[in-house]
Amino acid sequence: MGAAAVCQHRNQIRFRCGYLGTGCMEVFDAVLWAIGLALDGTSESRVILQKHGVMSVAVFSHSQTAM
Repeated sequence: MGAAAVCQHRNQIRFRCGYLGTGCMEVFDAVLWAIGLALDGTSESRVILQKHGVMSVAVFSHSQTAM
């Protein structure tokens, strides 16, 4: 099972992906992992984002259960 997060800012698209393994993972685990990837990516890039005037980010997920 894997998970991915995509970030689009103007004409740039970046993505992160991760492999969760083949154990007892569920779709719920992958959704939370993808949200973590998104938050980790914005945390690492916060200085660059602020230089470009980005003061907030939005993380979207299809899973109400994860929220």
